[in-house]
Amino acid sequence: MPNLGGGGAERVISILLNNLDRKLFKPKLIIIKKEGVNVYIDDLKEDIEIVNLGIKHGLKFSTLTFLSKLLVYIKKDTPDILFMGAGTINAFISPFLFLFPKGIKKIARESNLPSLFERFKIIKYFYKKFYNNYDAIIAQSDDMVNELVTNFNVDKNKIKKINNPVDSNYIFNKLKESDDFKLDDNKVNLLAAGRLTYQKGFDLLINEFSKITNNNYFLIILGDGEDKEILKKQVKKLELEDKIKFLGNVKNPYIYMQKADLFILSSRFEGFPNVLLESLICGCPILANDCPGGIREIVEEGINGYIYSYNEQNFKSKLEKIKNMDFDNKIIRQNALKKYGIESIIPVYSKLLLEI
Repeated sequence: MPNLGGGGAERVISILLNNLDRKLFKPKLIIIKKEGVNVYIDDLKEDIEIVNLGIKHGLKFSTLTFLSKLLVYIKKDTPDILFMGAGTINAFISPFLFLFPKGIKKIARESNLPSLFERFKIIKYFYKKFYNNYDAIIAQSDDMVNELVTNFNVDKNKIKKINNPVDSNYIFNKLKESDDFKLDDNKVNLLAAGRLTYQKGFDLLINEFSKITNNNYFLIILGDGEDKEILKKQVKKLELEDKIKFLGNVKNPYIYMQKADLFILSSRFEGFPNVLLESLICGCPILANDCPGGIREIVEEGINGYIYSYNEQNFKSKLEKIKNMDFDNKIIRQNALKKYGIESIIPVYSKLLLEI
């Protein structure tokens, strides 16, 4: 992994590392650099060895250094499996997998939709030309499977679809923490969260929110990112400062999820959004944009939420529909646990790792 920052891919890797059966596996984590944001490092169990390759610059400028350091370590440590967990790095490494010892199985866990996410043509070329060099490729959703097969000629027989796991014990423990966060009970409190970037579509959400005349709705946005100031200016221009509040990064987003009336996913595209799964574990119904990335696998309309579409301009009508519904938070939580809890997902990962 590049590091163990606050993204969805990093969260999934931390959950896997912590929950694989120690009678069967001895996990280690290799990170490219330890500097910067590593919010999930402290959550790792003490028996997990962390190897820092100490790369100071981006891979664009450190290609040979990164490859040589990784190869030296792998040849010295001789693991049974090399598990790559970040899409861009997976593709970057794929042409060079022949340099690694033949006895080592190589697995790539794809983390996004490359045709939409990747900016560099060379990385997209690597996907198409070399991604089949992996022994197995994990995709999170049907959309991701179709993306890899259709757009990048990946051998479908090498792809294993495994939904993202959610560590419910971790979330439930966080929900027990004391907090001073209060919501106005007279409002319909909406929550959105994620990195403030183009992909997450907060600009689209703010535009849709500006069309709602009902003053009972209040929107909280969690997260930080390069578009933060742009989004704040958009809110000010649309005179929504009394209706939308940015809280930045918070230590415990789950308390917000539990207290909110509705979680909104506004993304233009996703891989398989952890934030939706975590909201459901907290018992919070969801309203999600019908974007590529497994949304239709997650949302059970009328049971745990609804799907809207910017193209169909039905955000307002779907929001009003949800407001008038009485969702069963217990059923929302139970269904999410059954589908995405570590008790369901980790055994699927373990089976793949043992049988490859």
